[in-house]
Amino acid sequence: MTASLSHHRPGQQTANLTSMVRTRLQRPPVLLPRADSALLKAALLIMLAGAMATGLGLYLTHRRPEEPAALQPARVGNVALLIPKDLTGLDEDDDTSRLVGMVRLRLDWPNLGPAQPQNRRRLLVTLSPPDKVNEPARQLATYARFLTPTVWSNPGGLVVRSFRKGSPYEGDEFYVSVPDGKGFAARCPIETAAHLDEPCRITFQHRGMDVNIRFPRSIIADWAVMLGGVRRTLDGLIR
Repeated sequence: MTASLSHHRPGQQTANLTSMVRTRLQRPPVLLPRADSALLKAALLIMLAGAMATGLGLYLTHRRPEEPAALQPARVGNVALLIPKDLTGLDEDDDTSRLVGMVRLRLDWPNLGPAQPQNRRRLLVTLSPPDKVNEPARQLATYARFLTPTVWSNPGGLVVRSFRKGSPYEGDEFYVSVPDGKGFAARCPIETAAHLDEPCRITFQHRGMDVNIRFPRSIIADWAVMLGGVRRTLDGLIR
């Protein structure tokens, strides 16, 4: 009898061990205490913040600085100029950006920077070699032959006169500064439905160049500010 019990005891132990292993495998995993879970989350957040800070630092230190506007040399008569490309309002592949002996600028109003496409109140400036026809006294003498005697005032300290019918300037009005028009003399189309977008025109001489400006009639009362700003802009381009 004793021998029989001894013979079956190892088999029984093996069965008990197998049962115990199966029981342990079926137990759910031990959950971390709340404090340990919060600590793990905090560590992950700190690592993520560090990675983001490192990436931002690399971007700020390695990003390219904004390139200044490309400068384009030009010559008008005897005057040498260095003009920012964005003031011409022309593409690099546009041949008209390299006019021989002339320069065209497009200036935004009122800041006189590069013209913005959405802003229709801009100045179109053409620089050309000096011509005696554009001397102030000669211009005034030419226009005076075709003016009517009627004179009326305009905001900005200007007076306005009309041109006679049948004259070369019929359909325009003449805006001049008092007392003699030497400070400002511009032609503007008479406001009609057909001429709402027609710009005013003035030509004057500045530092060895003829300066022609086409500008919206709506800013004519600010003529002194406009002329002063354009003159200062040109002074900054001359080399």
